[in-house]
Amino acid sequence: MEPDVERDLHTLLTAARSDDPDPALDALTLLRGVRERLDATERALIESARAGGASWATVATALGLASRQAAEQRYLRLTGDQNRDVAPSRITRQRQRSVDTSHGPAIATLRAATRALLRRVEADDAWTSRFTRAALAKDTLRMAAEAPPGALFALASSVIDDLRQATETALPLPITKAADDLRKALT
Repeated sequence: MEPDVERDLHTLLTAARSDDPDPALDALTLLRGVRERLDATERALIESARAGGASWATVATALGLASRQAAEQRYLRLTGDQNRDVAPSRITRQRQRSVDTSHGPAIATLRAATRALLRRVEADDAWTSRFTRAALAKDTLRMAAEAPPGALFALASSVIDDLRQATETALPLPITKAADDLRKALT
């Protein structure tokens, strides 16, 4: 377990056992941040499972939910989509897959590589402090993940240009590998 996570859990559990309201109030503030990190991690895990071919029903089972629709609704909540109706989201994803397929396997590979890098970047708590344009690269990846094929190529290329700045700073291996996969998908 990471030291920050272990420290945070210890703080939360200690405060929960205390009758003193001050540590409890401090812990509630800390809990909000922990919950945000857990939500981002859960979203990334769902996206990884789906990218790997897991069905929504399988994801639902892993999450302890009763139905594939419940898993999709949970995912929509984690992405910040206030509309819990999965139908519009499903239609959008199907339309995007159809457009990607009509443009050939290279676009589908590029989109998958873009989304894989985005998942890695979003799971990295230290990302925005890694290099000057890190926040911009993250925002660009988010746009690229849902962009039409022509814009996808341009946005992914822009991210690769931004990542060249990061060579001075050591990036975690999973991010470096995902960035290399995106470079290959662009060629």
